[in-house]
Amino acid sequence: MLDDLSASIVLPTMQMLSRTASDAGLLLVVCFTALGLRSSLAADRTPLVQRWPAEARVYFNGTSTLHDFGGNLSAEPFDIVVSNRTWFASVDVLSGQMATANEKRDRNMYQMLGTNQYPHIHGDVANAPLLANGASATNVALQLKIRDQATALPANIRDWRLTDSELRFRAAWSLSLKQYGLKPPSVAGIIRVGDRVELQAEVVARIKPQESGAPPKSP
Repeated sequence: MLDDLSASIVLPTMQMLSRTASDAGLLLVVCFTALGLRSSLAADRTPLVQRWPAEARVYFNGTSTLHDFGGNLSAEPFDIVVSNRTWFASVDVLSGQMATANEKRDRNMYQMLGTNQYPHIHGDVANAPLLANGASATNVALQLKIRDQATALPANIRDWRLTDSELRFRAAWSLSLKQYGLKPPSVAGIIRVGDRVELQAEVVARIKPQESGAPPKSP
């Protein structure tokens, strides 16, 4: 009788304690696993979006019936934004800072560009791929706005160099003044500026160590 009573009380109690211990052990395993995963993610975490301070030197070249001309100017400081293995940039240059070492020609150019009313020439690049070092040149879409007219132009990206501390590349594109409703200036109706203008930009971006530790790996 006593043995039956012990069996009816002790055994269920032991089974309950066993299940409780088992559940507690499982809970501990889950907790330690979660902590380990969290620690691993914290150690390996890289930002989904990175901003790299950048600068660019822009070179332009044109033609005329007398002789060719050109000049260069610095872009306003900007960021290259990297996200999901693509990069974005939004860049301005001050049209009034364009100069060709000829004062009269420059005045005609400023008048054509309307530098007082439209002081900025603005460019946007979006969803451009990160390239592998030494990769062949590739084209990206450049949305270029002059005065109040924006046009999509193909820009050729070349000489791509991505390291732990910086990104360097060159961009080249051309445009037609007529695309922007611009009338090429002339002198006495004899010396005329050609419709096509060739442009290049040398771009350097600094990679912030605190943001990434290392740049995204090239494909």
